[in-house]
Amino acid sequence: MAGALRQSEFRVDAKDKNGKPAQFYVMASNNGEARKKAKTQAGVRGASVVGIRKKKTYVYRVKRGTKIVDGFQNAYSRDEVVKALESLRFDVRSVRRVWDFRGRAPITEVVSFVATSARLLEQKLAFAEVLQIMSTNVQNRYMRGALKDIINDLRNGLDSREAFIRQGRVFGEHTALMLGIASKSGDMTSIFKSVAKLVERQAEFTKGLTSSLMMPAVTSLTLVAAIGFYALFLLPEMMMTMGPMLKEVPPLTAFTLGVSDYIKGNFVILLVIIIAATVAFYMYIFSAEGRFTMHRYLIRMPYLGKIMKNTSVEIFCNVLGIMYTTSGENIDAIQTAGDSSGNLFLARQIRTVTVPMMLKFGTEFPRALEATDFFPEMVISRFRTAAETGDIKSTAAQLADFYQTENFYALKNLTSLIEVGISIMIMVAMVFLTYLSTETSSVSIETF
Repeated sequence: MAGALRQSEFRVDAKDKNGKPAQFYVMASNNGEARKKAKTQAGVRGASVVGIRKKKTYVYRVKRGTKIVDGFQNAYSRDEVVKALESLRFDVRSVRRVWDFRGRAPITEVVSFVATSARLLEQKLAFAEVLQIMSTNVQNRYMRGALKDIINDLRNGLDSREAFIRQGRVFGEHTALMLGIASKSGDMTSIFKSVAKLVERQAEFTKGLTSSLMMPAVTSLTLVAAIGFYALFLLPEMMMTMGPMLKEVPPLTAFTLGVSDYIKGNFVILLVIIIAATVAFYMYIFSAEGRFTMHRYLIRMPYLGKIMKNTSVEIFCNVLGIMYTTSGENIDAIQTAGDSSGNLFLARQIRTVTVPMMLKFGTEFPRALEATDFFPEMVISRFRTAAETGDIKSTAAQLADFYQTENFYALKNLTSLIEVGISIMIMVAMVFLTYLSTETSSVSIETF
């Protein structure tokens, strides 16, 4: 899945046409992006940018009477924190910047947070109280810090959806977006439950796929290491010892020795080529266009590609079933479902094909979905029927359940296929090593 960078708030100091100071705020992932957004907004306002400051986190220690108090505060500069504390008549002892290296919280923590929050909301607790309870009980420090930031943002009047989106690095970008939408909906409890099931399902799929692919990876590396050791070190040593007495070197042994000599003679060059190719490959697939290309062609792989494609369809339908409303505009729900699918090709097709067709030409949802060239015919057919009956929401949930079941059995079959493949690999490697050893042991030796 493609993750976006965590966005931060930037304050833009500007001057209007009359030279009067003005301020506005932008959200961006880095300083360069913030400058571009600031220039764009300043141009719209007819102002000029004077400076840009990123909101940072500061830790402070103050004294009030005989009591020492430590705390955190988000601000654009250290002086702002000092002035704010002094205005409250605190004796400021220290204020320093906190370098936030916050990472992704474990998926189990995210599932636990969402599920527990849903149960607390069922008990009619206020959402602010739920956040306060969870912030003091979660185990993961990244999650704890994110919840405290959300609480502070809400106290400062920030929109709840935006507050969750800011913590996308911790929760996962799409999970944070859905939680933010849930926090503003009239049915927060049910959406939180649905999000918990979705996140848990994504975690199960990732774990299952990783487990299925781990064994062949380890086996392949072991076989390559065994063959490499025998061909590059053991066999040449044996041939070197018997070299003066050999009448003729068998063909497979000669070929293996030739490959060994070539690798040893060009080891540095080959190593540089492999490292350069690996670095170039990873740089490409981590670029925006590279990830898009990879996601586009991964779903065309035999069998595994079908599982990954069906998983994206499942997540799309699941998110659509959570967010779709029977009344009102659902473009945001469709876009969010596409973005949450985990496939960048589908996400781009939804934004550049489906949504424009619906907005500009009034195309019905099933036809616009068909134009993505991604969804199976069954999905299009079910949504076509649902559009006629006005039952998109429940149909999306039913399709998600269907593909969840199908993927469960597909993963089990994949595991069986991988076990067969591993057996074949081991057999081929053993045959090669056995034949090579037999050939080596039967070489003709001159006697003197």
